[in-house]
Amino acid sequence: AATAAVLDFESGLDPAFTYSGVSTLTVPVSPGSGYDNVAAFSGSSGVAFNPFAVSPSSFMIAGGPTTTFTLNSFVIAGAWGTQTLLIEGLNNGLVLDTSSLGVSPAAQTFNAGWSGIDELRITIGNDFVQNGDLFGTGQHWALDNLTYAVPEPETYAMLLAGLGLLGFVARRRKQQAAA
Repeated sequence: AATAAVLDFESGLDPAFTYSGVSTLTVPVSPGSGYDNVAAFSGSSGVAFNPFAVSPSSFMIAGGPTTTFTLNSFVIAGAWGTQTLLIEGLNNGLVLDTSSLGVSPAAQTFNAGWSGIDELRITIGNDFVQNGDLFGTGQHWALDNLTYAVPEPETYAMLLAGLGLLGFVARRRKQQAAA
């Protein structure tokens, strides 16, 4: 069993995660910007973004070194133009999942389905093209409605109990074979 949740950034950064290179802002910002398009797509008045075009930016699950989550999806756009983002799911610093994602000011949903990760990392690419119709500039992305699930502690307890039982059975069989 898992507890499902949505980060909507309506009230700033959610304490379920710790962040590096991530902030929030309230929309509207500029008509046609990725910020406004993500907010309109998700029905929100707040979005997360990478201030000063920080890269990489990370969302790390709070709760200790063994806490992981399943990243289901999020809504994302390029704030001021088009670019390619590297989206990664990590566990204890090791990359488990990766995807290259082209973004523009039009909002889109990124469906991951990545499990067993403790960090979502977004890295900007080197192919940014400014949208001339927008007044802002820089390799910013806008993100909202990050949906994720965290396994319940009972799930871990059942897993550990099952592994313990398997170990006990294997040891018992080994003792019986030796006798």
